[in-house]
Amino acid sequence: MKTPLIAALAAAAFAVAAPAAADEPLQLKFGFPSPPTSWTNTMGATPWIKQVEEAAGGAVEIKLFPGGSIATFRTVYDRLLNGVIDVCFGTFGEIGAQYPRTSVWSLPFEAERSSQAGLAVWRLYEAGVIAEEYGKVKALAVLGFGTSGIHATQPVAKVEDMQGLKIIALSRASGEGVQLSGAAPVTMTPAEIYQSIQRGLAAGVSFTWPGVDTFKIGEVTRHHVDVPFGMGGGYYFMNKELHAKLPDKVRAAVDKFSGRPLAEMMAKAVDTVDQESIQRVMAIPGQTHHKMDAAAQARWKARLQPMTDEWVRNTPDGAKVLAAFRAEVVKLKGGK
Repeated sequence: MKTPLIAALAAAAFAVAAPAAADEPLQLKFGFPSPPTSWTNTMGATPWIKQVEEAAGGAVEIKLFPGGSIATFRTVYDRLLNGVIDVCFGTFGEIGAQYPRTSVWSLPFEAERSSQAGLAVWRLYEAGVIAEEYGKVKALAVLGFGTSGIHATQPVAKVEDMQGLKIIALSRASGEGVQLSGAAPVTMTPAEIYQSIQRGLAAGVSFTWPGVDTFKIGEVTRHHVDVPFGMGGGYYFMNKELHAKLPDKVRAAVDKFSGRPLAEMMAKAVDTVDQESIQRVMAIPGQTHHKMDAAAQARWKARLQPMTDEWVRNTPDGAKVLAAFRAEVVKLKGGK
């Protein structure tokens, strides 16, 4: 039974989705919890909206509601399912229990870059390997978030250098990876990282390069090594029932620029954001970007193998999904 508030919001959303007259465009609400200046908007949502609107020839108008004005990261998925919004961007971290197979990209040392992880997962969806998890929504695209690494105040170039260090971890998975690497994980929010490292409460952080850039962590760390502890990810979804009822011209425009085209656009975007973030961080005086050779990578991966083993045991079709994911990553590394 819907609460009065949900019922009212759903009714309001329906009123917006229905055109006032035959010659007026269909209006759709796009729930976007991130700020309008975020790259997932400027390089993702806004270009996609423009593509769809132009292809539909003025038959649809998609209005972006950024910054939590209509939905937060915690509520955006439910608001989509309830019809309060029509399209949304969100993160799998908030709905991970409903998408266990999709979380294959969170496994360590499986993909070198988040762009590879995002495209590989999308291909698994297209191939039907994980499609059953998406039965409630019209999936428009998924994307990986930033290549991860260890960013520390002292040299960390191999797993042995992690022994005994206090390293900030921002998720359960990264905390487990830090612990298996021989360090002591310290949990806190991104906003607390800078001061904690500056005050010596931690020796470093497991974080993405864009995160290090955004929160100015390069000002308090000097040593960086890329360690693919696993990727986090996001999604662009549309209300499934709405998609089925769209006018043919509008649905064709949505479908033309969604799926693989949108997933590939976001993969290019995250690669660009990664590289620009690395360049800005490394431009700070005194920075060192350590590179691991194959032997050092193999030793670090072996330390983290229990994470992969546990995931395979506890995930439906875990071994099948991981094998398919690895095959797609190999293809992407080869340019296919």
